[in-house]
Amino acid sequence: MAALDREELRRRLSAARDLDVEKPGGASKETFVAAMEGVLADAEALGDPELLFEARLRYGYAMRSDHWRGASSKQAVGEVLGVLRKCLLMWHAEPHRYPANHVTAMWTQLFNVVDWYVRFDFEPAGRVHRLLDELERRCPPTRPWSRYAIDDARMKLEARRGNVAEVERLWRRLRAQGPPEEHYLPAGHAASNARMWTRLGRHDLALAAAAPVLAGHVPAREDKLFESVLLLPYLHLGRLDEAVDAHRRTDAPTGMLYEDVAAHLEFCARTGNERRGMEVLRRNLHLTGLGCGYVVHMWTAAAGALLCRRVCELGLDREWFWPCGCDEDDCDDLPLVSYAKLGLRLRWDAVGLAREIGEQDGSTWLAERVEALIRAEPVVDRLELAPPPAGPSARDGGAVPPADHLDVVDAAGLRRELERAKTIEEERARIGRMQRVLQNATMGGLTDVVVDARFGLLDDLLDERRESRRTDLFSTLDALFRLRDDRPDLFGAERVEAMWRAVPVALGRVLARPGPMLRYVREFLDRLEAGCRPETEDPHHVRWFRVEVAARAGDAGAARDAWARFRELPEAERYAERESVPRRVQWWIDLGCDEEAVVALAGREGDEREDLLLLPYLRTGLAERAREVHERTYRTASGAPEVAAHLQYCVETGALERGREILLRTLDLFLVDEDEDFAFDLLRTYAAAVRLCERLVAAGLDGPWTWPESDGFPAEDGWSFARMAESCRDFLGRYARGWEELVGTTFHTRAVHALAGAEEG
Repeated sequence: MAALDREELRRRLSAARDLDVEKPGGASKETFVAAMEGVLADAEALGDPELLFEARLRYGYAMRSDHWRGASSKQAVGEVLGVLRKCLLMWHAEPHRYPANHVTAMWTQLFNVVDWYVRFDFEPAGRVHRLLDELERRCPPTRPWSRYAIDDARMKLEARRGNVAEVERLWRRLRAQGPPEEHYLPAGHAASNARMWTRLGRHDLALAAAAPVLAGHVPAREDKLFESVLLLPYLHLGRLDEAVDAHRRTDAPTGMLYEDVAAHLEFCARTGNERRGMEVLRRNLHLTGLGCGYVVHMWTAAAGALLCRRVCELGLDREWFWPCGCDEDDCDDLPLVSYAKLGLRLRWDAVGLAREIGEQDGSTWLAERVEALIRAEPVVDRLELAPPPAGPSARDGGAVPPADHLDVVDAAGLRRELERAKTIEEERARIGRMQRVLQNATMGGLTDVVVDARFGLLDDLLDERRESRRTDLFSTLDALFRLRDDRPDLFGAERVEAMWRAVPVALGRVLARPGPMLRYVREFLDRLEAGCRPETEDPHHVRWFRVEVAARAGDAGAARDAWARFRELPEAERYAERESVPRRVQWWIDLGCDEEAVVALAGREGDEREDLLLLPYLRTGLAERAREVHERTYRTASGAPEVAAHLQYCVETGALERGREILLRTLDLFLVDEDEDFAFDLLRTYAAAVRLCERLVAAGLDGPWTWPESDGFPAEDGWSFARMAESCRDFLGRYARGWEELVGTTFHTRAVHALAGAEEG
């Protein structure tokens, strides 16, 4: 009976293998995995060692066919590793019992798991090293290529940590053994090593790693686009003709992998071919912009953020429509996007994942390398490439596709859809529906409906609850002013008035928190100034925000000139109100112009926000005035600028215990939920907190404390001022660099690091 059961189970195992999704006529992945699960369960019950060993191997392959992706990837990969460990123990106990090809397959699968942990859904370096130690203990000298693979995995892990010396030591030792004969696809292995050295900045070694393929010693499959790994090494080593040829041969319309896309995006961004890069990005949106969950996503996102930054710096950005490509009726995707908006998201996705990996690996190299990539400058100003693949131009968004989930295309129908959209309660779904109306109206050249849809979006985005959509508000308003210039007949007095009412709201938001680059704000102000209406406050809006733009750029001379121009206008009530004065005071403080800051608040002595002047008072010899203001206001200070002022005052005057009291009372300021939402005013607050915390530690006033529960954040023990200083300095560097990219200068980066007690972050 047992023999019959064994033969029946072997027949089922063979039948299950034929269900492989990658075989012709294969079943769905769910059917394939379920069949293998059933066979494995019965093999466990039967207990035949050879059959059980094979069933476990085949189950591992079945799970691998699902690519281990999705929300449960860690669980799936962990389950596969558990099954493979059982195989390893069986083989280790009876090494001559199992067929050689099955043993090799077991080791290959184990290395696939390790590779997944290193390059995809990462595990901390320490944990992976322990797994490699376990594999090494059970790997006899008679398996040289398995030992090779163990060392190769250690090398890739050290590369993720930026340990160049150890990587080079291991690489040279492995290279002396020749190309591996087991466990790898030879060309893929060479490409992986070349890519590793490129990311480490050793372009000479990247080419050396690729040499066996280039010399024909290792066969390369044409459809794998091998030469994309050579783009950046060729470029950095000055082999420009070869770089161009490699780009031409591998810039494929389809079939590119994450690594290929990353290489082409960076190559275009660093050779003056940003428009070509826009084409590459648009053709590969399914790889570029749909989240950053794995290590390979991180590098592609970082290269995409670099390309978007260059596009914006060159003034090439425009809004365009991104098809979601799904068939979900309740899809709430937002189709309207710009390179500025996409780049900001890609930037923080990539940096956030790099930091998360680095924290678990105990290294800051990965985050530093990713940020350096995003901020990279061209290697050559302009490298002539072959004509781009046929298709719509990316500069203006190309030909507008029809909107997903909206079939209506006629003007009357689109207007009805717009009115229906305004009644949708859920914010994202409402905005998405209006954007689809805009998309189909744009596609059909229905400019009057385009204007209607833009005004619908404007009304919605002006709501104070939409502050996080400030970039959308800015681009919507910019588009309306452009449309007014092109089609003034569609803009009556009421519409123009509504646009101008929105101007200070939009500019106030995008200059306070990360949004469009400063150059776009300047261009917008230029457009506004040319169309100011006489006898209105339009010129006041333009000139007021020109001062703030100059302040953000760190240009004190330009700010003074812009302020003088603003003062030439008749007084406008809006900008004389109490709410506007602190903003003006803060301009001058940010620029280090103490006298202008004091003058800005002249006549308002006794105002609660006089505490903004604490440091200007100290620096201009008004110490007693500063002390009186501090004593009067420190208990109620809660906003970022005034808290920063009080913390700095306490450091400068030695009132450290008072500073500690203020800091512990205002911890909510240091709970920033999203990286891209970091307010400009928080830069000085974080810097002041660093300085105060380090002074508290130096004075022996540190000790453990608990961060209280607040706004959805649970209480957390284990805090100290030493820990807070380290955390704030870390985040300060991260956020200051982000603002530096937006404003285009290092003025404020240097200023806040000096305030924190360091010249650099």
